[in-house]
Amino acid sequence: MSFSGRAERRAAGRQNQRPPRFLAGVLGLSFLAAARGAPTAGAAGPSPLVPTEGGPAVEVIEYENADVSPWAEFFAFDSPNHPKIVQLRKQEKLDELLAGAKTDLERAVRLKAWVAGTLQFGRPTPEVFSDWSAVALMEKIKAGQRVWCGQAAMVVQQACIAMGLPARFIELGNRESPACHFTTEVFLREHGKWAVVDCTPLEEFDVYYTVGRVPQSALEMHRHVVDGTMEKVTEVHPDRSHPVKDPKSPAWTFYYVRWLTRCDVVTNTPEFRDMENVFDKRWHTVEWRDDKAVPWERSKHTQWWTRNVRQAAWNTSNPDVVSWKPSKRTKIELRPGPKDRVYVQLWTADLDFGHFEVRIDDRPWERLPEGNVDVWSGLKFGWGPERCSLAATPGTHRVDARAVSRDGTKNPESFVWFRVK
Repeated sequence: MSFSGRAERRAAGRQNQRPPRFLAGVLGLSFLAAARGAPTAGAAGPSPLVPTEGGPAVEVIEYENADVSPWAEFFAFDSPNHPKIVQLRKQEKLDELLAGAKTDLERAVRLKAWVAGTLQFGRPTPEVFSDWSAVALMEKIKAGQRVWCGQAAMVVQQACIAMGLPARFIELGNRESPACHFTTEVFLREHGKWAVVDCTPLEEFDVYYTVGRVPQSALEMHRHVVDGTMEKVTEVHPDRSHPVKDPKSPAWTFYYVRWLTRCDVVTNTPEFRDMENVFDKRWHTVEWRDDKAVPWERSKHTQWWTRNVRQAAWNTSNPDVVSWKPSKRTKIELRPGPKDRVYVQLWTADLDFGHFEVRIDDRPWERLPEGNVDVWSGLKFGWGPERCSLAATPGTHRVDARAVSRDGTKNPESFVWFRVK
């Protein structure tokens, strides 16, 4: 199983590239054991205590914690402060375009309408794939370049990022073709979920989908396809809304769904190979698998342009992998152990994550990993960008933590106050 760009992000160290953070649990510090201690005062969010074998006895007194999914760490995004993203916002007057919009759906739909109304659909020339930034694409488009669905998705995704709307790429396929469409999902805060927003400049593809007025995600659309519940879905076009009836509707392209884990295409433009292989889907996507869709490698259908082989190295049937929610908040986990230490694991789903800062007891705020250097087994080393430790001195202790975005913005703080017995 491939975890996409983790190793690449760890090695790159580029200014606009999201720094790496390991998932808690892979560090092998300890195994889970029976719970010890419980909060006795104020508590907000998930309990931070993860008791471990052989660790000191810890009792949580009070905490304010965030519920953050670790799966966000496998997706990389461009910073809204990347110079080309900032240029797009100013050049295309996106602030004026979204003035007065009250919801994320309204903002996303306005951006969709702008893209679909500006672009012309047609076969692009290979030079389009040399620079995936929206500013470069818009320059070519204004010079008469035609685009596929992929370029429309690039422009709207970067416009969303520029305006503070989390957006990511999805590649779709129907029963006869594993990859026949490329579009976007946008996270809508008022609904607390991802939703498909398609701005392809074709009448039938300029659309989003609802069930009971709730915008649908790619995973939900896949389930409508394979469960036979498409009659519940409404296609919402700029000039009309109606149930899905046409067998040629793009709603049916959700039989296969792949999410790109590398959505930082401005910072790290994929290497162009040919018109059907413009990014490394095998290593930079995660594909949904269930027992209702026939994997392409076992499909009876064939296409001249692709082999019947597994399309992505990383497959999942766990909805948490793709349904995580972006958040600026920080989750704290206390992991006691060994006997003289208490370890702190930190998580965030900030798409513009830069680094963590912690404050232990009455000490000043420290940036990880530079500030938290310890001596253990005779070796002196930093504990890494997402964890730190403190001496398990009997008595009460407090840990405050926050994520800092790449532009230096200090995000909301979480804390845990606990007692070492």
